[in-house]
Formats: sequence, structure tokens, C-alpha cells
Amino acid sequence: MEMVDQPHVVMISVLLQGHVKPLLCLAELLSEAGLFVTFVNTHHNHKRFSNLPEITNNLPNLHFVSISDGLPDDHPRDSFDLEYFFGINSATKPYFKELILSYLRDNSGDAPLQPRVSCIIADGVFSFPIDVAEELEIPIFSFIAHSARYLWEYFTIPKLIHGVDDHDHHLLPSDAMPGFELGRNDLPGFNMETLNSPVVQFLVGESLAMTRTSGLILNTIDDLEASCLPYITHHFRKLYTVGPLHVLLNSRVGDRSQLMASHGSFWKSDQNCMTWLDSQPSRSVLYVSFGSVVKTSCSNLLEFWHGLVDSGRPFLWVLRRDVISDGKESNGEIYEELQKGPKERVCIVEWAPQEQVLGHSAIGGFLTHCGWNSILENIVARVPMICWPNWGDQSINSECVVKLWKFGVELDAKDRSSIEKTINTLMGHQREELQLGVDRIAKRLEDGIHEGGSSYNNVEMLVGDLRKMKLLE
Repeated sequence: MEMVDQPHVVMISVLLQGHVKPLLCLAELLSEAGLFVTFVNTHHNHKRFSNLPEITNNLPNLHFVSISDGLPDDHPRDSFDLEYFFGINSATKPYFKELILSYLRDNSGDAPLQPRVSCIIADGVFSFPIDVAEELEIPIFSFIAHSARYLWEYFTIPKLIHGVDDHDHHLLPSDAMPGFELGRNDLPGFNMETLNSPVVQFLVGESLAMTRTSGLILNTIDDLEASCLPYITHHFRKLYTVGPLHVLLNSRVGDRSQLMASHGSFWKSDQNCMTWLDSQPSRSVLYVSFGSVVKTSCSNLLEFWHGLVDSGRPFLWVLRRDVISDGKESNGEIYEELQKGPKERVCIVEWAPQEQVLGHSAIGGFLTHCGWNSILENIVARVPMICWPNWGDQSINSECVVKLWKFGVELDAKDRSSIEKTINTLMGHQREELQLGVDRIAKRLEDGIHEGGSSYNNVEMLVGDLRKMKLLE
């Protein structure tokens, strides 16, 4: 097929690695299926990709472009800064609109031939791509990088607020949250104070904006979130559950799977940790990672450090250089303390190839912040978990792991004694019970990604629908 005759899908994600990575997996899947894909990122994030040349060399149908986010280079771009977070829609929209307009103009002169834009797939956390698509009359799909349950929370919030008794702002109506197997008391953060916060109200608005699109794409699997998916379906023209995307991608790229495991990362993985794991006994190592965004105080990190050391277990700890929230002056204190540890059973790296680590035979447990990508990667690897949620979807993910799927334990306190006790619970007397739990969930996941499974079929349906977009131009 000539390049100009291919469907052209423009995909955009402008914020966090946890959003960019699964959307990039989808971009690669669509490229493998023969679609022309342009992946749009901000200049700031584009420069942070750790292995962009390898990806582009292997996927000629996948192209990368970047746009300004309207901020100077030295801006910290802290996603916890509300002024920055709320300003992304207005700051980035004009640059994205100009890019799409450039793709709609006729190709001429010396410019490389490329198909006209057929549709847009956009990270659903911001609504500006939806506004642009409507203004230019281009079909658009929203993509969600977190769980379906977390999305459904935001659809239920208006009803929750409306149903609350004015005399008791901490009680929530029992019938306002259909689609949740967990009781309302198990859903973290649900009280009137949090429901009325500016952040929650912003996310409610952005979530509801997605109903204006041609469909919703979720990095999840039908059987894992069957209770809430029927309710979400009523709000969208089409729903595509296509997860776990990293597994579907790896199943189709053959000997490139190791390359793909680190794609979309803003940090370069330290492969020395894999050599260290090779020297450790089977299922003996606790893997510790708080993801790409979570920050905590130096004092909290020291409690984790002492709890890990006191457990007596070997551990691999991912410790980002920006993880300390207290400022640079605290870095010296923590790293001085780390030098005193038992080096023979400790490996500390700034970033690790997480899919490879979790799949290593030496890994016996995972202490995690409970980001959705980490949950999915962990289920595939069949590793019991210690849950330490911090913000966003992490709390409800943790509740599902511990109370619904039953393959993890929650870290209730952050003092060294509690951390030590929880580690030895996971790696000791509850290990076999938790292992059975994660094996059971992994089997349900695997059934969906094989040929004929729900996620496999939904990817095929999505590709077919995107091809039709070209015919409708």
C-alpha cells in the first residue's frame, strides 16, 4: 500500500511516563498492523525517551514529532503543581491544533508524502485534543492508562455529591456506586472534602468530556474488571479493552521483545541489576520500586531502608534521583546511610527494566506504589505484592490486589518495624497463599490475550475500525 493511501492515526500523550508508555505500546501495535502512526509528545518529554532510535529503526510506519507545551525549558513541570496541571489544556492546545492543520494541508513541494489524518487517539487525562478534533471535524478516540474502576469512580462522583445528606458530609449514599464489588468503605478517599476538591472536579470534567469521542480504549482486560465495564459502556459509542498492551505487543514482535520492554521510558535502565539477580537464589529477592512519579521524604526513605535491611532478605531497590521530596540537601543524608548496608544482598539502581526484573526467577515479591502499569506487569510475571499506594488510582488498585484479587498485602504503616514485618509476611508464611492468588488472576488475564480472547479480538476490531476511518475521509 502506498504511504499516502494508508490510514493515518495521530496519537498524543503530554504528561507522565505511566501514560506515555502504554499509549506507545498501542502505537507500535497499530504500526505493526500496517497503519501510519504519528506519536506526538511534548518537546520536554520527547528529549527524555531513552531508546527512540531503536524503536524508529524497527517500525518504519511509526513516526515521532514533538510540540511545545508553552513553557520555558527550565520549568520544573511538576505534575503535583496544580497551576501547571490545570494550565496544560490551554497552553498546549494551539500547538497541537497547528500540527493537525499541517497534516490536513495538501502535500506539495519538497515535503515528504504522508497520509492525511484519519483520526486521533488521545490520552484521556486532558480534553484539549477532543476540542481540536471537534473544531476540525476529525474522529477521535480517548485512551485511558489507568484502570476502568478508577475511571468509573469519576463518573459516579456527581451522583455521590448530589446524594449526600447535608447534615453528614462524610457519609456517602450506598446506592450511588453500582459496578463496584468493594463496599464504599473500601474505596479510599471517598468523602465530601475530597470529592469537592479542585483536582477531583477537574478530573470529573475531563472524564465526562471523553463521552464526546468516537470510542474509549482501555489498557485492561474484560475478565479483570467485568463489574464496572457494562456501566462504562453505556456512556460511549464504542469500548475497546485491549490490555495488557505490553503483552500483546511482545507477542507480535518476536525477537524484539527485550527492546520493547524498555520503550517509552524516560530513564535509562541499569542492566547491572540483571547480572546481580542472576547470582541470587530462586524467589529470594524483594523488588522495590515506587514508579516514575512518586516522591517521599528523606525520613520515609530511611524507614524503608532500615525495614528492608532488618528483614534479612536480599532486595533490589529502584531509587530515582528525584524521589526525595525534601530537596537536594537531603540526598547526601540518604545516600550516606545507603553506603552502610550489607552490600552482598542489596542492589540499588536509579532505574530498572521492570518487565525483565519481574520475570526473573530470583524475584519473590514486589513492594510497589500500585500504579496500573506495574499491576499489569506484575500479574503477567505472577509475583505476590506489597502495596504502598500514594495518590491517584493507586489506592483503589491496592484495594483490588489485597481484598478482591487476593495476591498482595498492604503496608499499613511506614515505620521500619512495620515494613520489616510486612516483608517477612509476604516472603514467608503467606507466600504460598498469595502465589495461588496471583496465579489464578494471571490465568484469567492470559485467556484474554491469546487468539480468540477478548483483548486479542478487541485489538483486531480497533484496527478494522481505524482502517474504515480512511474510507470515510
